[in-house]
Amino acid sequence: MDLVPAEPAPVANGRGRLRGRQKVGGPEVLTRRLRRELERQTLEGEQVRFCLRGDLGHALVCLDDRLLVLKSGFHAGTTFGTMASTIFYRDVTGIQVRMHLLSGWIEISSPSFQGRERKRTRHPRTSDRDVYKLPNCVPIHRVRLDQYAAPLAELRRLVAEAKDGAVRTDVVAELERLSELADAGHLDEREYARAKSMVLGDTSVDYELGRGAA
Repeated sequence: MDLVPAEPAPVANGRGRLRGRQKVGGPEVLTRRLRRELERQTLEGEQVRFCLRGDLGHALVCLDDRLLVLKSGFHAGTTFGTMASTIFYRDVTGIQVRMHLLSGWIEISSPSFQGRERKRTRHPRTSDRDVYKLPNCVPIHRVRLDQYAAPLAELRRLVAEAKDGAVRTDVVAELERLSELADAGHLDEREYARAKSMVLGDTSVDYELGRGAA
């Protein structure tokens, strides 16, 4: 299906390319494998607000109502496949950028994706493979940190709006949308139940979300 980029999408501050590779933009910044996975995770006509490409091709993609963390390759534990995690903006409880001397990661926290203890995080590339395998983390390099400032600010705005209800759609329409996502296999039973409870305002229901499919 054709993905429709939202306008305007955040862009880097004049240093959008490093070694010929753009890190923030539309689906074109993703690897070919992740572009295919993004098509599987979206419905026809959905808008891609922006894509943020991290280290080793791992990526964060922001849609209208949710974000996707997409991973592939040996370091993600998916040598011949992909990993896709879905987090609705309303469920986001924290957005952290953790940096060390040269490398670090962006971590998205939610009730289902909480921070984990890591014994060695000073050099995540060589001594902490969990950073690359965790479904809510996107590894990044310090030299590209400035490029990520604008998209992360936009992500925080989307989360704040979702929690304030500023961009809340009609309840019936949103329930139909969730049903379409579930029917298409993009949400498992628990993800659908929790998202539905959030739409209906039933905060007493606490479901454990799935962690995406490889």
